[in-house]
Amino acid sequence: MPRLFDLTIVAPDRAVLEGRAESLVAPGVEGYFGVLFGHAPMIVQLRPGELKLMDDQGRTRYLAISGGFLEVSPLGQVAVVADAAEAAEEIDVARAQAAAARARERMASRNAGLDVARAQAALQRALIRLRVAGRTG
Repeated sequence: MPRLFDLTIVAPDRAVLEGRAESLVAPGVEGYFGVLFGHAPMIVQLRPGELKLMDDQGRTRYLAISGGFLEVSPLGQVAVVADAAEAAEEIDVARAQAAAARARERMASRNAGLDVARAQAALQRALIRLRVAGRTG
C-alpha cells in the first residue's frame, strides 16, 4: 500500500488541486526534485516548468506551472502556491500555439523597444504549456 501525503495546489485565481498524492516531481530553481511521504520540511522556489504527480488512485497527472513556491510542512503536508497552474487537460492548445507564435514573431522583429527577456519568458511559458498538454497519464 503506497504511503500518501496531503497535497494542495493553488494559483492566484483558484484552487487547482486538493487531495492526496503518492509522489510529486516539481521544477525548482536549482533543478527538478521529488517529494514522497515523510519528506523533510522545506520551502523551495519554483521556476516555470512541468509538475508531475502520482495521485492516490495511481494516476499520473501533469500540470504546467509558471513559478511560485512549494512547502513541505513539518506535518508532511505539501502546498504549491503557483504564479499560474493548469492541468494538462485544461490547456487550450490553440491558444498556447498562438502565444508561442506571437513570442517568436516579437523576438524575430528585433524592434528597438523589444523586451527580450519578457518575450523569451512568454515563449518558454507557451512551450511548457504545449509540452504538458501533450502528456497522457
